[in-house]
Amino acid sequence: MALNTVIESLGVYIPEGRLTTREITDGCRVKPAIDVEEITGIRTRPVVGDDEYALDLSRKAVSKCFEISRHSPEDMDLVICTNISRHNGPNFRADFEPSTAALLSQYFDFGRAIIFDEPNACAGMFTALHVVDAYIKAGLIKRGLVISGEYLTGLTRNAQKEMKDVIDPQLACLTVGDSGVAFILEETDNPDIGFHDMDLFTIAKHWDLCISRASKEEHGGFVMYTDSVRIHSIAIGLTAEHVGRMVKGTRWENSENHHYIMHQTAVRAISTTRKSINNWVGSEVCSRDNTIVNVPNRGNNASTAHFVALWDYIKNGGIKSRENILFAVQSSGINLGVARYTLDDLPERILAVEPAEIQRIAVNA
Repeated sequence: MALNTVIESLGVYIPEGRLTTREITDGCRVKPAIDVEEITGIRTRPVVGDDEYALDLSRKAVSKCFEISRHSPEDMDLVICTNISRHNGPNFRADFEPSTAALLSQYFDFGRAIIFDEPNACAGMFTALHVVDAYIKAGLIKRGLVISGEYLTGLTRNAQKEMKDVIDPQLACLTVGDSGVAFILEETDNPDIGFHDMDLFTIAKHWDLCISRASKEEHGGFVMYTDSVRIHSIAIGLTAEHVGRMVKGTRWENSENHHYIMHQTAVRAISTTRKSINNWVGSEVCSRDNTIVNVPNRGNNASTAHFVALWDYIKNGGIKSRENILFAVQSSGINLGVARYTLDDLPERILAVEPAEIQRIAVNA
């Protein structure tokens, strides 16, 4: 029987800068016709500091991850970076080659590891997780490191300058926040913990609902165009069915001490997904109490979103050791997925290094 893969360590870096939704919308050349804060529930989000870029977010998250880990960088057999953002210097300088994983090797001794990048929109970290899990179960490696540093607020700055309509395809750029995440995966011989199953798939016919490319304007950088209404309507319906099939008739349907972590795009989107899951299953498996929501103070953190939410709720005491998590993955592509996971003592080990956050970071959807 194939053994489970467990998250041996998790490191999250949140930059100190903050930007409110009101400040963002007030800075738009054309003011949005909607109240972005009311529609999304996002009040504020973290923003990189001066001379801080995507590579810095990744590097600081990796450093924190190894503070908590029992391992060192040279113990890694596989390193995969999944960040969408490649902003690594002033004037929107972007690095595509060498890979982010290779660039990080100047700070960490990954000498024996296979290293490469595997960006896949907001599903990137789970795509890499799936790859590392497969390598481990095939006996090819003992452990792997997955990293993402998302400097996304450059999209926000460009949207403020470029939006032409009160309902504009760059509106989603006003909801993002910056963050870095790194986690280590390894095999466990305990069948009660780790990833019990993962299922990811892509519906590529909807590729055009979210597109990012270089800006054509003189100021440079990147832009993102999103049909938020269509992408949410498609993703939420399919997620409800996907999650429903994974939990209905299993112990996860009635389990205590379990949590649902969906992609953190907006409070309303999470609430609608929660209700749609319950409608599909026919009972309240996904409640206000067990649905994780940190988007009001983080914004949409793209590929890092699920693990920033996990980190926040570990630090505020909302998620504890030995509890169950169902991750629902949603991203442009459209990429969708579900993963069922049971924690070991990771929350205790994180809190032994990181101070607890007494103030709750999130609100319920």
